[in-house]
Amino acid sequence: MDAQVISTWLRRQYDFLASRRLAVVLLAMLAALLTVYLLVPQLDPGDAEALRQWDGASGVVGRLARTLGFTDVQHSWLLIGTYVLLFVNLFLCMIRRFRAAVRLYRFPESPPAVSPLWMQREVNGPGLEPEAAAAAIRRKGYRTLVSGNTIYGLRGRFAIVGHWVFHLSFLVLIVGGMWVAAAPDGFRGTVGVGEGEPFDLRKAPFLGTKVPPSQDLPELRFKMEKIEVLTVGEEVRQFEALLSKSGGGHVTVGINRPYRNRPYQVLVHGFGYMPGWVVVNRRGRMLRGAWVKLAPFPRLEQESFSIGPDGSTVSVRFFPDYDGAGLVARSRSYELRNARFETSIVWRGRQVFEGLLEPGQRVELGRGQEFFFLPEIRKYTMLDVMQERGHEVILTGLCIMVLGILLRYARIRKEILVRVEGGSLQLFGR
Repeated sequence: MDAQVISTWLRRQYDFLASRRLAVVLLAMLAALLTVYLLVPQLDPGDAEALRQWDGASGVVGRLARTLGFTDVQHSWLLIGTYVLLFVNLFLCMIRRFRAAVRLYRFPESPPAVSPLWMQREVNGPGLEPEAAAAAIRRKGYRTLVSGNTIYGLRGRFAIVGHWVFHLSFLVLIVGGMWVAAAPDGFRGTVGVGEGEPFDLRKAPFLGTKVPPSQDLPELRFKMEKIEVLTVGEEVRQFEALLSKSGGGHVTVGINRPYRNRPYQVLVHGFGYMPGWVVVNRRGRMLRGAWVKLAPFPRLEQESFSIGPDGSTVSVRFFPDYDGAGLVARSRSYELRNARFETSIVWRGRQVFEGLLEPGQRVELGRGQEFFFLPEIRKYTMLDVMQERGHEVILTGLCIMVLGILLRYARIRKEILVRVEGGSLQLFGR
């Protein structure tokens, strides 16, 4: 093939990859993929049952969406390919404009020609000597150049560094996005931690884990000191959980306020109530007891737990603020104002109680043993513990972006050109 033909073909490919039109198309694709990520349920590729149910419920459209990667956007070839093309496009755009940018850094050897983009103003008055006019311009922070009756001033010529730093931050953000998309899933699990309970990542009884924890994972330990919840109806107005870190110090976790302990992030998933129960003998000695985490807010579901090795169980539905005035029992609010337990107790194969219990109210089980709920009712919170991958790169990119904006606008590039002609001054600026 002729070398000229190859050179022309390569030039066309370069112009296409470095074009602004391609950048607009790729940014639109990225926005569309992120919208799909928010609207379409995301499925675990390793969960065969979930995939089967999805295919059965959504039919041909669902199977097509899964083939295109819309049900697992984070790891889809569309998202990774868009990130790669964006990186190449932005990098080539920066290379293409590098030569022009270098010219802007240099201070000119002679005053530039005035273009229609320059603003013009004519000032009539007593004439000034060019050196006097140049001195006045220098006092404003300009570097000046005098050529005959023309004075040129330039200020903030290094402001374009901020422009380049800002574009560099996009490259870093794209690399971080590719890392998050292409890296294997890290550990992620959901756990309920009550007030006064310690948490150890390697020992915690997780309710569900996407990737099981291993002994190779870095340690994460803390203690749940206190949980503050303010609700109005079924709306959470305020939620704060105070954690004490294993290395010392405290940290507050709330809604949209995660706790980060590299490489982990701890998020609030929900909360519930955690009453304690005991079985005592005639002398008041505790035989058995535990804290029970009931269904999290705002559901009022029935829970069952064992109170003995012989199949003795308690089924309970907890009302934080009991209201029995209507046909159906309900809770007026989720504040602990009038706590009641709708309870059914089966002791050694026979039902010994069914009804409402107040905290501290005792139920005779038989053989001198009694059961009751403790007056103290603690709260617990559902936490999502995630191992972050690539997020530090994204955070670095955001910091670089802020730095670029500060450098770009801390000292804006300005040019001024003054012509001294007799009794008037002609001012041009941009």
